[in-house]
Amino acid sequence: MHQFIKTGLATCLAGMLAFAPAAYAAKHTMKISHSAAPGDPRDQGANLVADILNKSKTCDIKVQVFPSDQLGGSESIWEQVQLGGVEVMIAPAAPLVPYEPLMGILDLPYFWPSDPHDLLKVYESQAMADLLKVPEPHGFIVPGVWHTGYKNWTSNKALRTPADFKGLIVRVMPSKVLHKQNELLGMQNVSMNFGDTYSALQSGTIGGQDNPIPLIYNMKFYEVQKYITMTNHGILDQVFAISKIFWDKLPEACHSEIRAAVAEGGKKAFEVNEKLIQEDLAKIRASGTTIVDLTPEEISAIKNVLEPAVKNYYVDMVGPKGAELAAKFEDEFKKMGIK
Repeated sequence: MHQFIKTGLATCLAGMLAFAPAAYAAKHTMKISHSAAPGDPRDQGANLVADILNKSKTCDIKVQVFPSDQLGGSESIWEQVQLGGVEVMIAPAAPLVPYEPLMGILDLPYFWPSDPHDLLKVYESQAMADLLKVPEPHGFIVPGVWHTGYKNWTSNKALRTPADFKGLIVRVMPSKVLHKQNELLGMQNVSMNFGDTYSALQSGTIGGQDNPIPLIYNMKFYEVQKYITMTNHGILDQVFAISKIFWDKLPEACHSEIRAAVAEGGKKAFEVNEKLIQEDLAKIRASGTTIVDLTPEEISAIKNVLEPAVKNYYVDMVGPKGAELAAKFEDEFKKMGIK
């Protein structure tokens, strides 16, 4: 009798398993790559995007975040995004400049509002909406820009005057605007993947780099640099770049949900970044690295070397469209009563 029951149960279970549906696989897969360490503001924003989309009832998509350049170097992965091998890259605009020089406007030093809340207002403007359409013919859909901080220089000496920058060998992203900025201050540029920067600083191959405070802390650059000079000379804000090949495969419902999720991710990245700045500065100070606060006069001396020279270089490089774009943003600044 017991054997009959066991056999019957086994037969019944086998039948149920035979007709059970296979493990569900989403119709679309979206890999989000970025070069920052886990926990960085952009990483937290990316994970919020993934959480929102993975819970979607209308967009059949599975999203996964890959930090720390796990899918490829921060300067080489753009071709993979363009060809659809990687669906999303979150990175500064600089790596897009070789594809579309107009994007170099995001690299202009001392051009953008110095108050992050004012900057967010500009990001909602028509001028920014027009700029974010520019990469589309090159294979990139950019639904938004995330503010992740103003850049400051790390080095093994204080950089209080323009003369202090002369001869410094620094890591630079692949943007001609940034190359020109550094050259005007007398620095020597070295291009390299972001993930190689720590070891290059440690070995002395380069003597400096510039990034926002939370990124400097997360990447531990302060461990191998004696000074951080608070120049706040430019933005290192992130473009959320989606492969157009991937985008075009998605239904319209997914488009709208992705745009909404990217907006929420940007808010998260902003909130985390603002919270971390003072916390991370305190930790860096406690480590023994010197934080150099510049006077308004010292900032002006550095700014005078870079502006309007870098903006003029940008306009000469990209032509009338660049001049028109810069003027659009400057008009937005005036209308908003900022800058």
